[in-house]
Amino acid sequence: MSLIVLCAGGHARVVIEALLSRGIHPAAVADCDAARIGETIGGVEITGSDDDVLKMPADTVELANGLGNRASRRDSGLSGRSALFERFAAQGYKFPVIAHASAVIASDAQLGDGVQVMAGAVIQPAVRIGRNVLVNTRAVVEHDCIVGDHAHIAPGALLCGGVSIGESVHVGAGAVVLVGVKVGAGAVVAAGAVVTKDVAAGGFAGNE
Repeated sequence: MSLIVLCAGGHARVVIEALLSRGIHPAAVADCDAARIGETIGGVEITGSDDDVLKMPADTVELANGLGNRASRRDSGLSGRSALFERFAAQGYKFPVIAHASAVIASDAQLGDGVQVMAGAVIQPAVRIGRNVLVNTRAVVEHDCIVGDHAHIAPGALLCGGVSIGESVHVGAGAVVLVGVKVGAGAVVAAGAVVTKDVAAGGFAGNE
């Protein structure tokens, strides 16, 4: 079965590299910008749009979400990434788990559809990760953590044991969330923050 990467942005290059590390060469990249058709990204040609992919029977291809996010203090920036995933999942398209060959994933960790684990990331025992979650480069998710759908654990972030991360949460690069802390849905943890107490849904945690 062939695999197509959706969205030809910077994150797509990282996804393609993770796939190549496992000996998987994507068949194509799809992008909503028709002017980019014929270009290549990460050595893979952009062959059409999202609508072109939707013309393919769902049981003939697998998909990888190549859309990243850009968070702000008030917005996790994950709505586009989650909407892209849900658009195709609702039509029966499958998103396999993608893990770079250098990632370390515990044998009993539970990873939902479309989870992406990038180079050098570590996922420890008894972790549960929801659908379409991105665990980025060298991020660490320690034992017994729960990560909700569509969240992004950015490069170098550390979730200590027993942390709970809600749906569509952005945990910024290099942030540390301490043992047992709960971060509510849609919240933003700033890059480099050390989070010592619970964060409300839609809230912000940063070093002031």
